[in-house]
Amino acid sequence: MTTIDTPIGKFTYVYPPNIQVLLTKQTELLPLQMKFYWKMTDNGRIVTEKALSLGLRDLYLGFMKADMDYQLSMEKLKLQEKKYNTAKLKAQDGLISGIQLEEAEYDYLKAKKDVEKNKRSRENMQRTVNSYIGVPIDTAYDKVLYSELTRNLTLNPVEFYIEKALENRLEITSLIEEIKIKEQHLEILGKGRAKDIYPDIRNEYEDVSLEIETLQVRLDKVKYDVENNIKSAYIDVIKEKDNMDILLQTLNMQKRNFEKLKAQHKQGLIPEMILLEVELGLKELQNGFNLTVYNYNTKKMKLEEAAGLGPAY
Repeated sequence: MTTIDTPIGKFTYVYPPNIQVLLTKQTELLPLQMKFYWKMTDNGRIVTEKALSLGLRDLYLGFMKADMDYQLSMEKLKLQEKKYNTAKLKAQDGLISGIQLEEAEYDYLKAKKDVEKNKRSRENMQRTVNSYIGVPIDTAYDKVLYSELTRNLTLNPVEFYIEKALENRLEITSLIEEIKIKEQHLEILGKGRAKDIYPDIRNEYEDVSLEIETLQVRLDKVKYDVENNIKSAYIDVIKEKDNMDILLQTLNMQKRNFEKLKAQHKQGLIPEMILLEVELGLKELQNGFNLTVYNYNTKKMKLEEAAGLGPAY
């Protein structure tokens, strides 16, 4: 309906129902659709950024492992070189057989190859990380930092994450919002009995009704998939936490054993070589524990993001 001023007075013109539908779609429906598309685009950007951040943590885990392996292999090489030099002296004095000397040499040469292999692995991981973060591929890092032990490792019940995910996940909220817009579209098409008068509007009404039904089916399936995704993620996190707890127990036990061996070494009961080997084994175990803590934190972060906007676990 519109009012027109004329020299002989005001005239009110009532648009036919089909024009009313068209105008209402332009003034009410179109802004809702545009707002929805902008919001989904922005949320999609946020989810992508989070996925990239979590992906970087996965890459950094590999880089840390490669660095730890390389550093440890160099320490093992020093020990094997020391053992080989000792074996050569013993062989000269006839204290060990030629086979024992060959074994010491083999262990030394193998340790050298391990250093070379781990160095290449570290360099490859370094290039992969550089490529991912967009810096020159030959950028070198002398130290790979680790600070995961300061993180809060608290885990909430699985129901907490399921409830959050069903409320916040982008694939769910986007469908809910789309259904609301379609319902608004349907309401507009039904104004003034337009759908009962005009075949094209009736066809559009039927199409939108079918779209709503299809979207509702999709929504139910997505909710089911999201809930299963959270349950699966939670089990994965729990398993990693169990691994972390077992490794911590083993690590603490080995630390106690190492302290006993140090005391025995001071008393001259065991040779230094054995103590050094045990110490390297302890470092390797500590590295494994540190990586497990990092991986647990990453899995927990992925779970928390999966219970929010996304991405999925």
